Amino acid sequence: MPTSPLLTTVIPTYRRPQLLRRAILSAIEQDGVEVCVRVCDNASGDGTREVVAGLAAEHPQVAYHCHPQNVGAVANFAFGVRDIQTPFFSLLSDDDYLLPQFYQRALAGLAANPRAMFWVGTTLNVDADGRIWDARMDRWPRDGMYLQPEGAMAMTAGMAPTWIGIVFRREVLEQLDFLDPETLGPSDLDYTLRLAARFPFVVERVPVAVFTLNASSISATQPMAAFWPGWLRMFQKVPRYEGLTDADRDRLLAALKADARRMLFRRGVHALAAGRRDFAREAATALARDCSRRLPAMALRALAGACEHIPGVQSALSWGYRKAEMRIVASRGGLQQRYGHLLRDP
Repeated sequence: MPTSPLLTTVIPTYRRPQLLRRAILSAIEQDGVEVCVRVCDNASGDGTREVVAGLAAEHPQVAYHCHPQNVGAVANFAFGVRDIQTPFFSLLSDDDYLLPQFYQRALAGLAANPRAMFWVGTTLNVDADGRIWDARMDRWPRDGMYLQPEGAMAMTAGMAPTWIGIVFRREVLEQLDFLDPETLGPSDLDYTLRLAARFPFVVERVPVAVFTLNASSISATQPMAAFWPGWLRMFQKVPRYEGLTDADRDRLLAALKADARRMLFRRGVHALAAGRRDFAREAATALARDCSRRLPAMALRALAGACEHIPGVQSALSWGYRKAEMRIVASRGGLQQRYGHLLRDP
């Protein structure tokens, strides 16, 4: 007699049918856990429906819904978590995939820690050439239970876990609002931080998922208007976070603002290396206006002007930036040796 599924994998998708197939298979092939997969198609209008139908014919636990029109990424994720009936759920993007034994490890960890509302493993950040750029959770200080405020603070300084490597208890959907559409690009970070500020969670630094660094993805190409207002909204919300003292909220807000300043400058330099001078100037404006960081803003503007008016500066900057990226990858060669065998082809 078939057993009831324990976990729902929510996979929003838009026009990536072949990568979607890999994502779905990585969920339904999880050993030792009965899974149902919920695919939410943002009106792709390509071969997505046929790919999912073919998999569903072999795996009846795969369900498919296609919106009549594109509702946007945040609304599609929100639709996916409606009325989840299983005790646990996870969120998976269509171009990412899960590694074997993820769900088994996560559910065992949550069973051993009944106070924990979610479980976090290590997500590998991998580019299109199969190079592992980062395994962020490996740099966390320890495994085990994280309480407030330690858990939320551990997610600052660029160390927030990628949510595809998290298994949540269904109760979090009942006790805390899901994604805030007004937070835009960083809505996933906002959600994870709000959870960490309120609930205990468990960390186990083992590889469980692969996040694809895609040059054409929204996160790589989005304009300032798609993410910076979301950061400003996060700043406004932190003083209302439940589960923290006033002093802890102040500390978390200061850390987030420091993260935002670094992120703006880094994205500005990245944009200049790619020839996107208008973006770099917008980042400079935000640094000066919203973060009171005039020197970094002046540096970005000066670089943008030099790239525009002085022959050879743009190509030199682009070359230097690529070299710096390659040095970063080379410095993390141990990740490739440790985890390279886990990667799958598209």
